[in-house]
Amino acid sequence: MSPSGRILEGSAAGPTARAGPSRSRIVPGPVQCWIGMNEHSDPARTTRRSGEELREAILDAVLCELFERGYTGVTFDGIAHRAHTSKPVIYRRYATRARMVLDALIRHAPADLPSDSAGDLRSDLMALGLALGRRFEQIGITTVRRLIADVDDDLLPQLAELATAPAEQALQRALDAARARGELGPEPLPDRVAMLPLALWHHEMLSIGHVDEAAVADIVDRICLPLLTRRV
Repeated sequence: MSPSGRILEGSAAGPTARAGPSRSRIVPGPVQCWIGMNEHSDPARTTRRSGEELREAILDAVLCELFERGYTGVTFDGIAHRAHTSKPVIYRRYATRARMVLDALIRHAPADLPSDSAGDLRSDLMALGLALGRRFEQIGITTVRRLIADVDDDLLPQLAELATAPAEQALQRALDAARARGELGPEPLPDRVAMLPLALWHHEMLSIGHVDEAAVADIVDRICLPLLTRRV
């Protein structure tokens, strides 16, 4: 932590620093962490807080540690130091690093997935695929892979909430709009067919480490559109 104060911006894979005021602040997507010392931020001093205020302080600290140090650099010591609380307080809420990181990422998940149709199914699928790619790159491939490795059965619903639920809702909106325009046939799509774009994009992200515009277009044009519209 720099005594002069600085901002960290970017993803867990590669933050950058620039000068800034001495206060604590996180803004999701891109994440900004104000890191600095002043008369109110003595690391030896703990602050008595409870409830949602304490939870927010912990999760702000988790996200800043994640984007500054990477997933393996997120420690209970570091979170306690940055949030001005104690490790026992954190342990009462989070038993593992994975639980803390998932909770922080869900809380700060940007509302950047398309909510309105662009007017045709291809444009909607392209917009969704690119938005998911940006979100994935912001979190970082290393964080995603290590989260998957650390998640136990109890955390699977939270992982689904972060990785799939908002994307599934956005994709369903695009498909509903396409059906209303007559781009899809009258028969309902099987669930696995309807959600295929997400499965292919997630596979691309996890196996290659990113999904760019060319990959999104290839998946949309060569696989998804022909399959989704073949009943028209």
